[in-house]
Amino acid sequence: MAQPQPDSHATNGSCQPSPKIPKLHQNDDVSSTPPFLRVKKLSDKAVLPSRASPLSAGYDLSSAVETKVPARGKALVATDISIAIPEGTYARVGKFLSD
Repeated sequence: MAQPQPDSHATNGSCQPSPKIPKLHQNDDVSSTPPFLRVKKLSDKAVLPSRASPLSAGYDLSSAVETKVPARGKALVATDISIAIPEGTYARVGKFLSD
């Protein structure tokens, strides 16, 4: 039966796991600056996307016209903007619950 081989990095015969390297550091194609989000206003009523805080994961969209969406309902809401999604990213519009 084969005997387990000690880790070549181990000292005094003890086995220690090698430290994990974050995946971002393994990928040479990752730039240090985030991609630009290109947005075009299609009317004077359009509101540019904004972040609630610097640590927000995404941008908040605003309606260009006053729209009422019924509780648990769905509606097509005009934003009057055009967005170019940067390569290597994706866009997702999700529900927002306000107070």
